[in-house]
Amino acid sequence: MAFTDAFDRTLDAKNRTQIPADFRNAMDPAIHGETFYICPGESSTTLSLLPEKYFHELSEFLRPDLLEGSEAAAYEVVFYSLSKRLEMDKQGRVVLPERQLGMAKLGREITFVGVNKRIDIWSTEEYRAYIAKEYTENWEKATKFARAARALRAERSMQ
Repeated sequence: MAFTDAFDRTLDAKNRTQIPADFRNAMDPAIHGETFYICPGESSTTLSLLPEKYFHELSEFLRPDLLEGSEAAAYEVVFYSLSKRLEMDKQGRVVLPERQLGMAKLGREITFVGVNKRIDIWSTEEYRAYIAKEYTENWEKATKFARAARALRAERSMQ
């Protein structure tokens, strides 16, 4: 399963929002779990939603005893202290934690962005600016990355 597409949402006064149905429907509870964990994102201005079971699998690899340096221990403290299991109702609504929203400086207008095995949460304005810039300025470089990945896959399948 790969999460794809982007969906704009609004946070209400209690920080409630609905996780897009496309994302919820892509999950198989037996494989992915029943809900998501909210975690720090790839940038300091985003948050990520990880399917419950993927979060636990990832936890096996994000251990400081498997990585060298003080950065690993610091990452562990920041990542886990800012991660939280979300309770989702039958309509897919969740309450996003105030602390995490504040750390990422997200406003009321947010965009859920499918990024393969995770869903990123962006400020809608920042997401639109990012996509416009990356598409116009860096798309050619990105397609080189994709071609190289496809070539590596083809090479591995021939072995």
